[in-house]
Amino acid sequence: MKEFRFGVNLNSATGHREWTDKCRAAESLGYDVLTVPDHLGVQAPFPALVAAAAVTRRVRLATFVLNSAFWNPVLLAREVMTTDRLTDRRLEVGLGTGYVRSEFDKAGVEWGTAGSRVDRLEETVIGMTRLLDHPRELGDTLPPSRPPVLIGGNGDRVLRLAARHADVVAFTGAVLKRGATRGTLELLDASAVDERVARFAAAAGDRASGIERNILVQAVMVTARRKDAVESVRRRMPHLTAEQVADAPTVLIGSVKEITAQLLERRDRYGFSYISVHEPAMTAFAPVIESLAGY
Repeated sequence: MKEFRFGVNLNSATGHREWTDKCRAAESLGYDVLTVPDHLGVQAPFPALVAAAAVTRRVRLATFVLNSAFWNPVLLAREVMTTDRLTDRRLEVGLGTGYVRSEFDKAGVEWGTAGSRVDRLEETVIGMTRLLDHPRELGDTLPPSRPPVLIGGNGDRVLRLAARHADVVAFTGAVLKRGATRGTLELLDASAVDERVARFAAAAGDRASGIERNILVQAVMVTARRKDAVESVRRRMPHLTAEQVADAPTVLIGSVKEITAQLLERRDRYGFSYISVHEPAMTAFAPVIESLAGY
C-alpha cells in the first residue's frame, strides 16, 4: 500500500506576487504536489511551475493535465526537459486527451472523435518519452532525465495506455455530459469507479502494483453536518442519489475525522493514495493532510 500524497490544483493569479503567495501557502499547509491545469483562459502551465519552483523547496510540481492536442511531441519534450531542470528535478508531467470542445475550436485544433483524441494522446506520450530518454536527438548534450509521467482519463483506451506507459494513473471519476461543449462533467458513482479501477488493473497486469493511483476530488466540504452537506451537493448532481453522492470517490464530506476515514477506506478499496483537490478547498482540507501524516 502506497503512502498518501496530496496535491492541490491551483487556479490562475493576477500577477507574480499573488501566484507565488499561494504556492508558498500550499507548501506550508503540507501539500506534496502543486498542480496546474492546461486550459485556455488561465496561465500557461510551464512558466507557472517554474515560478512556483523559485519560491518553494519541497513540493513536487505537475501539469494536471496537459491537453495533448495542444502540444507537438518534439516541442513538448524540449519544454519538459527545460522545466525539469529549472525546477530542480521536481517536475511531474500529466497528460490527457482534452475534453473541452470550445477550447479546441478557439485554438483551431480539430475536435475529431474520442478515438482520434486518444490516438493523439498516445502519439504524444510515446514521442515525448522517447525524446526524454534520448535527448541527443534534439541536440541536447546533457544526460537524459525523465520526470514521472501521469496519464489521466476514464475510457478503456486511455486506461490501457496508462497501464503501459504511466508512472501515475489519474482516474477522472466523471464523464463528459452528453452534448457539453464547455467541459461539463457528471460524476460517476462508486460502483462505476470500481469497474474502471478493475479494468485498469487487469490491463496493467504485473505493472499494476507499481503505478500510483490518483483521484481528483471535485467537492470537499469539511463540516459537522454531513447529512445536510450531502443533500446540498446532491442538488447540484441530480443524476446521483444522496447515498451515491456520499460514497462517490470524487466527493469528500464530513468532519476531519470522517474524511480521514473515507480516504483510508478508499485507498483500501481502489488503491487511491494520491489525492488531489481544487484550490478553493486548499485551506479547509489541510487538517486532513495532517491527520494522515505517515499513513
